[in-house]
Amino acid sequence: MNLMLDYKSQSLTEHEVFGLSVKYNLADGHSYISAKTHFRGVLFNLPDLWDSAVETPIPQMETAFKEVFADYFSLAGLKNHKHFSVCPTASNSIDIVGAWARSRNLKVGLVEPTFDNLAQLLRRREVVLEAIPESVFYDLGLLEALIQDRELGALFMVNPNNPTGFVIDAVMMKNITELCCRLNIVLILDTSFRFCHKTPVDEYALLIEKGVSFIVLEDTGKQWPTLDAKASLLSYSEDLAQEIRTIYEEIYLCCSNFVLKVIIAFIEATLKRGGLAYIHSIIAKHTEMVLSQLKGTRVSIASTHPHSAMTVMWLDIKRTGLSDLELTDYLATYDVAVLPGRYFYWNSHETAGHDRIRIALLKPDEQFSFSISRLRQALLELETVKIPEKTNMESVSE
Repeated sequence: MNLMLDYKSQSLTEHEVFGLSVKYNLADGHSYISAKTHFRGVLFNLPDLWDSAVETPIPQMETAFKEVFADYFSLAGLKNHKHFSVCPTASNSIDIVGAWARSRNLKVGLVEPTFDNLAQLLRRREVVLEAIPESVFYDLGLLEALIQDRELGALFMVNPNNPTGFVIDAVMMKNITELCCRLNIVLILDTSFRFCHKTPVDEYALLIEKGVSFIVLEDTGKQWPTLDAKASLLSYSEDLAQEIRTIYEEIYLCCSNFVLKVIIAFIEATLKRGGLAYIHSIIAKHTEMVLSQLKGTRVSIASTHPHSAMTVMWLDIKRTGLSDLELTDYLATYDVAVLPGRYFYWNSHETAGHDRIRIALLKPDEQFSFSISRLRQALLELETVKIPEKTNMESVSE
């Protein structure tokens, strides 16, 4: 392999960037399933989609995108909600949330583990963060105590959570929403993996009904293979609308009309093929492939959640005898890119997540098959390889 990763950065994004340069990339969670295989009609219609994007006023296209998105996910609460903006990526939406939270000097409680760029973006905006362990959401009394003891002004959750697949179902969401309303704190939801819910949850209807201050950010790039031409729907309660919209307009005029039109076409094409059930069938196929290829190795699935069908997989590597960074380094010699587990623990990576790695499933069918086979080969040959007590990555981390 000619290109190696500079691990001094110690971030998941840098590992994802490295993955773009290798043959067997299982690192980033964006959707790269074959558009020719699954959505050929959209590709044939690109000239017409361009003409429609030129002719359609931007506000009209943004509303059309929101409504098609709401229909696809059965989000009645979102369908008629008027307070929203459209960002080019979910990271842009998170950055706006960070700028808004800092303008109010809010201390934010952020779930842990979760993808580390949420914490990075918020901290870059000088937002004070408190880690809320994922397990706390099962205990409403403990969650309330943490919110009060740490004097939080906002609670930031990811549903379903990346990488664990943890789901906040309708009952839990109702309880958390009522708690935030009672404590007068803002509820922030990252629902980038919404399509991985096995049972749909309409948070918008609940949030609006309860009158809680809220922000919800969506992401299309995890599901549809648009070569990273994405859109992130950023919605917010009426009481926050003016503040957030002002920040948005300081950064963006609008999202690309053409990108929105193409995404709308992908959504409509998915609906014709069966909607979420069709996407879940692709996920199930790739999940079974991983299960098959992990048999006989020392790596297993770390956790599954009965209410989610995640396109990322959280793997237990304890039986390899290696840390996440050591195994990541070893796999890179096979041109296989994965994500080390520790950096998902954005507040405690020095001690947590060292026995986990994460892989992503939505790659082109043939490429994914080759990548998982290559992963299996590397894991089986690990038995014969002498691993140094400390790799370069491990020494950097410690």
